[in-house]
Amino acid sequence: KGPQALCGPSSAKGAGALSRAAAMVYGLMVHSVDSSQTLHFSIFYTPEGNDGNKKTRQQTIMRRILEEHLFQTHSGDQHSCVKSKATPLEDDWLFRFTTDSKSMAQPGTDYTEGILRLQASSLFEYPKLVVWKQVDKVVHTVVCEPLDNPMLASNFLTLFIHELNDHFKKGSGIVDEIALRPDEVLAILNFLLPGGQLLFTSFHLYRHLKGQTDQVLAQKA
Repeated sequence: KGPQALCGPSSAKGAGALSRAAAMVYGLMVHSVDSSQTLHFSIFYTPEGNDGNKKTRQQTIMRRILEEHLFQTHSGDQHSCVKSKATPLEDDWLFRFTTDSKSMAQPGTDYTEGILRLQASSLFEYPKLVVWKQVDKVVHTVVCEPLDNPMLASNFLTLFIHELNDHFKKGSGIVDEIALRPDEVLAILNFLLPGGQLLFTSFHLYRHLKGQTDQVLAQKA
């Protein structure tokens, strides 16, 4: 079965039904959950995201996700809302999805997810929302602007993870394949996150986009 976390009008058909959010996200990263130093893939859509502080910014995001992942796994409560939590920064907040997005993971799969808020700082002129999903030690992260819809970002990550695993399943491993074939990751993003814009995606539109993506990837094979 394909990914379950989809939203939008069920009658949408083809590219004509595609509706985009007003602005692009800040960036996207694929990285290890075991280290704030191991980055497999990243793309940032703003000048700030690509400035001289890019590496420090990436490590800061990965470190915050690592802290939350460890909290979830150690607490044994990976998929429910938490009433209280001591965070390293008092002005940080987190929300864990209470939807059935866990259904995208196979039984026994290591799976955590959440949303973090990063306050404005020397690294970020404006606050950011960090939406992330971790599957089998690989974290997929979208860094959003404060007014972006976090559920659209969550839906995108569900689709993105599904497409990565489907496309690279015959390779040596998703991490190695992503590092060796970043152009194919970009091809997937070109349809699922065009120009960094989150899409309102129905099942019909997803099937249409998947068909286009598969055609492009077949040409690259």
